Amino acid sequence: MLVALLALTIAAPVCGPLDLETAQAAALARSDEVAIKRSDVATAEAEKAYATAIRFLPEFSANVPMGVVPGARLVPGSNPNDITAIQTGSNRGLTDLGPFFRVEVNALQPLWTWGRIDAANDAAAAGIVARKELVDETSNAIRNRVLDLVMGIRLTTKLLAIGADVQSALKDADVRVQKSLKANDGEISPEDRYRIEIFRSQLTQRIADGDRTLRIARVGLAATLGMKPEQLQLRDDPLPDTSQVRAPDLALALSDAVQQRPDLKALDAGILAKEAEVRAARAELLPQVGLVGQFAYGVARGRDIISNPYVGDYFNALTVGGALVIRQNLSFWTVITAADKKQSELNTLRKQRAGAVRAIQVEVENGVAELTAAITKREAAAKAVAAGRSWFRSATLNFGVGVGDSRDLIDAYRGYSEAQYGDAQATFDLLAAQNRLNRVTGRMPPTPELNCMLP
Repeated sequence: MLVALLALTIAAPVCGPLDLETAQAAALARSDEVAIKRSDVATAEAEKAYATAIRFLPEFSANVPMGVVPGARLVPGSNPNDITAIQTGSNRGLTDLGPFFRVEVNALQPLWTWGRIDAANDAAAAGIVARKELVDETSNAIRNRVLDLVMGIRLTTKLLAIGADVQSALKDADVRVQKSLKANDGEISPEDRYRIEIFRSQLTQRIADGDRTLRIARVGLAATLGMKPEQLQLRDDPLPDTSQVRAPDLALALSDAVQQRPDLKALDAGILAKEAEVRAARAELLPQVGLVGQFAYGVARGRDIISNPYVGDYFNALTVGGALVIRQNLSFWTVITAADKKQSELNTLRKQRAGAVRAIQVEVENGVAELTAAITKREAAAKAVAAGRSWFRSATLNFGVGVGDSRDLIDAYRGYSEAQYGDAQATFDLLAAQNRLNRVTGRMPPTPELNCMLP
């Protein structure tokens, strides 16, 4: 087994530059939050195994007392049934002390509990379902967090590339300015030079802000993946194409949310578990029927064995017996109070579910509205990009041949950069809105699997 595990470890490739799915899988593999929720699932499964054992297996207990006991001897040669032929011994003294050893094994097998044991088993099963749904809910939250961080890094990287593109164009404009000023041809005025310098300063500040944002996002993503920032290597993927994204039908989205949300499913399972607990508490008011059995064996060296069936010797005996028993808890007020407490907790869960459904409806409606607005903004931004790019090229050429002034050039540069920034930001906002809507409706894609080793 160890050799196979070692071979599998060696065969697994080291995670290279991470794409989005691999980053999400890595975050889930190293998440303490998910590990805690999975531990809760293991606890619930242990509770289910215990409830199943109670349902089918007797409850055994053992008692092993030992110590010293006063001696008791019959008259030699007397009948062991004749308990009057006592030679030595008394229950009023500590004479002839000797060791004794006793083993008692008791068994209890419930036969009819009015559904109490079945209810406990049902509650444990529902608890497993609830905790598994909470694992999915926590996993979805972490996947959303990773997606926002990865997409934020891609967005910032694209914005920095746009800034670098504009900086490169400004260098070409500087050549034109220096050439004109040196020739003193009057085409470039000091005001043109100042405008360009001010725009360059503003652009440098935005790039510095972008570098800071990129650094913060990488630190946050590395922490989520459980690694150092210098170990993080992301694949240089562009922002996904969002041209085919469409807003879903509101009624369908609401229906999906009520049926698919893991947190709502967990609440439903919790209600089932609490209903089972209420049934178990009510069943305790009724008599419980079962079988009890006992095996006892005791040895005391200082006492003779007596066989009189009407007399028992606790310290020197061999008994085996069983009986059908009916057990009734007579603390009715306590049992009723406990059952009422469970019923109150059940009513609370039902009210929580009703409130959760209303909150989910608000979340879905907001999500659909945000996605619809993001789609409209993205379409408008895409149209502005083409116009901004043409304006940028035209102004650069005109300024280079001396038919355009610096004001037109700066306006074109600013319009180009703003259009590019707006398009990238609109794409990011659309992806974020789509991801939030997927989460609030429970339409999350399948959980990615980690097929490589993390550093």
